[in-house]
Amino acid sequence: MKNRRLLIFRCLLAVIPFLFILFFELSLRLLNLFPQEPLFLETQADGQNVYQLNPDVGKRYFDPKQVVVPNLYPETFAREKSSDIYRIFCLGESSTAGFPFDFQVPFPAQMKLLLANYYPDVKFEVINLGMSAISSYTVADFITEVMNHQPDLIILYMGHNEFYGAYGSASAFSFTQNGALIRFYLKLQKLHTVQMIRSLVSSLKPAKQQDPENTTLMEQVIADKKVVYQSDKYNRTLANFHTNLSAIVAQCRQNKIPVLLGTLVANDKDLPPLGSAMSTRNDAPGAARVDSLLRIGAFASAHTEAVTILQRDSSAAANWFHLGQASLALGDSMAASAYFAAARDRDVVRFRASQDVNRIIRDVAASHGALIADIQAAFKKASPEGIIGRELICDHLHPNPAGYYLMAKVLTEKISQAGWLDKKPAAYHPPDSPIAVTDLDWDMGLIRVYKLLHRWPFADKKVDYGKYVPHGEPQAARIAYEYVFSHHNWVKAHYAMADYHLARKQPEKARQHYLAVNSYYPQRPEPLFKIAQTFEQLDDWREAETYYQASLARSAQKGMIYHRLAWAQWRQKKMAAAVNTIQMAISAPDLPAQERRTAKLDLAGFFLALDRVEYANRVLQDILHDAPDFQPAREMWQSLHGTGK
Repeated sequence: MKNRRLLIFRCLLAVIPFLFILFFELSLRLLNLFPQEPLFLETQADGQNVYQLNPDVGKRYFDPKQVVVPNLYPETFAREKSSDIYRIFCLGESSTAGFPFDFQVPFPAQMKLLLANYYPDVKFEVINLGMSAISSYTVADFITEVMNHQPDLIILYMGHNEFYGAYGSASAFSFTQNGALIRFYLKLQKLHTVQMIRSLVSSLKPAKQQDPENTTLMEQVIADKKVVYQSDKYNRTLANFHTNLSAIVAQCRQNKIPVLLGTLVANDKDLPPLGSAMSTRNDAPGAARVDSLLRIGAFASAHTEAVTILQRDSSAAANWFHLGQASLALGDSMAASAYFAAARDRDVVRFRASQDVNRIIRDVAASHGALIADIQAAFKKASPEGIIGRELICDHLHPNPAGYYLMAKVLTEKISQAGWLDKKPAAYHPPDSPIAVTDLDWDMGLIRVYKLLHRWPFADKKVDYGKYVPHGEPQAARIAYEYVFSHHNWVKAHYAMADYHLARKQPEKARQHYLAVNSYYPQRPEPLFKIAQTFEQLDDWREAETYYQASLARSAQKGMIYHRLAWAQWRQKKMAAAVNTIQMAISAPDLPAQERRTAKLDLAGFFLALDRVEYANRVLQDILHDAPDFQPAREMWQSLHGTGK
């Protein structure tokens, strides 16, 4: 009996700490203290209940005192999903987010525009959960929450950040290379108690000095600048990626949600390795000679020297790259492609995924019945000599707008072929260039890349934006600079560029900026109204009427739109429609008093043109009764009657 009591006592001693932790956790939850940042927020938009992506969810993985935390754009989607909605979640890293470009440029946005044209009867929600500087651990952390929001399709484009993304094996934001331990920690983070401890630890750390104009996120996330190809760390990292990706896809399949995985692309042709390891220093003079021979155009000699080095040392990424350059110059594009790929794989600064990552993506897809969108093959096909370079990539791995558009086309085609929509696509012929993307959009991204390419690991110097070469119209670069470093208001920037063109009597160019805004905010009335005005300036009244009607359908303030619509109808000799529409403008409670008088004057003019003088007289009398000093009405009255009233 004594031993039994002693056993019970010891068990109680062991259990009490856990009971205390449980009580403490429940107390924090009841008081809603130290909750984990949610992925989705409940809010309202335009009077509708919606979910919104939480811009601050990156704080789960990054300490704001140590780094500029990457965020999500606060997109919204319906809280109550109707039967006509097809909901797609796109998950991944910065290339999914669309870095360095914004709004309608990233592939999820371009894909949504394409799908809407192919399937006009379907309401597509394409929700972009891409975030810079994360890895597959973050996507695995997100996926359970995504499953709770009725996805119809999951698109995954990820794998570049397995070394330097959050919890990556060479990242400054990790604590172990043990994948199981990291996954366990991410589960623990959901506890309020753990969030409280994290907050306490962060409060004790001194804040790092930030220099956002010159410092890049790439510089801040890296801890180990040298990860050798097929080393223990390299192999362990890819094994963790395989485990994470398998778990993500398996969870989707368990929930009967189809998955589409994209193969990865990078700049192979135009980007020398960011770091190159040689097994012996004896080859350094030879490597320098190869570089010199390439510079003077002695490609055959450079090729011979590089092959000699390769026979002694196959680890040097720079030598593989030199072989690629020499082979391409000598007209052997097939060999050049293989050499460039080998250089990328052996680059010890691992911002670009090796071909092993694409093999893992294909293996996981095959194992779990997911589909592959071969984005890499499409990029090669669209690239000169079949080698991916600056034509589609703006830095080391992020596509430019043309590249993001190509990604969108490949994914859209795969969705259509898979038959998930159970509908036949319409006969739509997509344009050759990105939809609703302007020079301004290019410059917004390229200015960001300009900073990136002047900092480590590409260079290490102060950024002089005065030397930036605009993509097109110089004014676009100036407005883009203000957007990136000052007001951050994308719509304001496009409207400023449109005003610039309107001042130069270029309504067609101004319209492109209104179309860009409309492509991302299709429910807003003002860009449609502005588009209609550009057609007015060209006396294209039929198109003006079309866009005024579209603006009218989206606006709660209708008076001004009715007024302009009436004129568009009148100029097309739609007399009855114009008279009816301008009367609706006059009756609209939101029409300002001055504009109402002008609308009444126009109505009187319509009646006179129709030879309905009596009606015109009544309208003029009404105007002058309310505003005796309204000179335009008085002049019209005098032209009819020859006297003042």
